[in-house]
Amino acid sequence: MRRAGKIFKTVFISILLVNCAPLFAADLDEGLVARPVIEYTSEGLRDPFTDQLQLAIQQEKKEKELKAPEVSQEETVLEELMPDLGTFKVQGVIWGGGFPQAIINNRVFSVGDSMDGFQITGIEKTGIILNFSGRTVSLPAPGNAPVLETGVKEEK
Repeated sequence: MRRAGKIFKTVFISILLVNCAPLFAADLDEGLVARPVIEYTSEGLRDPFTDQLQLAIQQEKKEKELKAPEVSQEETVLEELMPDLGTFKVQGVIWGGGFPQAIINNRVFSVGDSMDGFQITGIEKTGIILNFSGRTVSLPAPGNAPVLETGVKEEK
């Protein structure tokens, strides 16, 4: 038992001396690695507390404003002379085959026909393409017309 205790003390002291030797060395800077100091900043990163959807909508509006071409006087005159598209009621469209037709205000029209200053340049599944003095507009087909909500009020 005594012998085991002596061996244990010897091993303990030798480990202690080996590990503590650098503390007693004359030159303490030898063997140390100089590490750079790193500072973390949020520069260039997004704020996690902002509403990203609103920022995206604002960015999209800015891009549209920059890309929006200025309306010339000719275009405003055309808009004033162009009849209201709301007066045309599309009741049916036959778009398949070589002879497409459309029923508008209880009259049958085909490609190339004219009505109230508009010329029909195309009849497709999604609607009728019209030309008025070089300006192309479209009338949606009955199944593709936008839904107009009436009497619905938003609560704020």
